Amino acid sequence: MKKLSTWVSLLAGVGMVLSISASHAGTASEAIAQAEADLAAAQQASAVWRLLDPATGGGAVPLGKLLKTAKAKLEANEESEAIRIAEKISWAAHAGIAQSKAQKTAAPFYF
Repeated sequence: MKKLSTWVSLLAGVGMVLSISASHAGTASEAIAQAEADLAAAQQASAVWRLLDPATGGGAVPLGKLLKTAKAKLEANEESEAIRIAEKISWAAHAGIAQSKAQKTAAPFYF
């Protein structure tokens, strides 16, 4: 039963993150500012993920490096790409926090 409640809370967190990112439709600078705040929250929770993204060469990179890439895209007037990357950072930050909360009491399970 405990395992089921962990999955339910994780799925609820992911659903909340998806609804937040879908409702966020501002400018690139607003998206980057939101991504910075979300990344700071993930860092505080020790829940920072690494992501694959074609904008960074296809390798797994920390969210901080993705944030720098988003800022560079904004400076290069690629606003839609900057928004895409910033929203991906926000999603990953929220998902990392949800995972951290869901697995806070994780322990080995022996049969």
